[in-house]
Amino acid sequence: MPRPRFAPLSAGLLLLAGTLLGCDTADKNSAAPFDSLPIKVGFKIGRPGMSDLTHNGSFDGFEPHVALKVLQESLGRSYTSLTVTTANWKDALSDGKVNHNKVDLVIADISEQESLKTDYDLAGPYLQTPLGVLLKASDGTPIGKAEDLRPLAVCVQENTTAYATLQLNGGLPPVVQPDLDACMARLNDGTAQAVLADYVVLQGIAVNSGTGTEHTYRVARDAHIGKAQQLMMVLPKGHQKACELLRKAIADYLQDTDWTTSLKQNLGLGDFTNDEIRDTFRPVTTSVGNRCSA
Repeated sequence: MPRPRFAPLSAGLLLLAGTLLGCDTADKNSAAPFDSLPIKVGFKIGRPGMSDLTHNGSFDGFEPHVALKVLQESLGRSYTSLTVTTANWKDALSDGKVNHNKVDLVIADISEQESLKTDYDLAGPYLQTPLGVLLKASDGTPIGKAEDLRPLAVCVQENTTAYATLQLNGGLPPVVQPDLDACMARLNDGTAQAVLADYVVLQGIAVNSGTGTEHTYRVARDAHIGKAQQLMMVLPKGHQKACELLRKAIADYLQDTDWTTSLKQNLGLGDFTNDEIRDTFRPVTTSVGNRCSA
């Protein structure tokens, strides 16, 4: 997907924010929603189907597509795309000094957590996902519920919902690794039999593995484990206007048939009905809570 380029918006951007939010643009919160244009958006790479960097240097997958629909087509904002990781996205949202990748907004498979709300505004959710189980395609072990994982050596990333779920589930001790790539390595060398992580991330890896329709991995089709995680766009605290604009645009996009079509195509969910996709992966956005708190 080519990176959008637009002429910066000036007074019109402030007027639009005030109109949509019903705010008095003369108050102390009358600053433009985004610090600058183009908006610098951080995406992860190595998450095929969800977000990955193509050979021509553009980002591809469901999350970059959501950014296109929400930022460009709905809000009319220009943006550029930068790379963030699980380890550095917080630094990228602060000053970017450690990794030289300052960004304004992160769209990178980040689940809503109470602990994040102290330092960040969370816009969305744009997707919800249960935990899923990835195995080698040659492994026919039936997995339908969390209890089926007890006799298996299951790899999880440290300090994640998946890790906490396995801790409560009983069975063999988790094979704990710092990131998903390390878990995939453990699965490949046989020191783990399965990987537990967000269903949508694992599905993207599985459907893009192997050659043609012969995939290296599979995700247990109906194993939707644990409470669904709400994936959010993340901004630094103090950007309430931008957060509210994003939240409204996301809520509108969730009702568009393009949302379902994009998820289905990017994650290879061809055997899921549209109703299944909506019931499993489309979040409810009626309650804002303190996601966009001042």
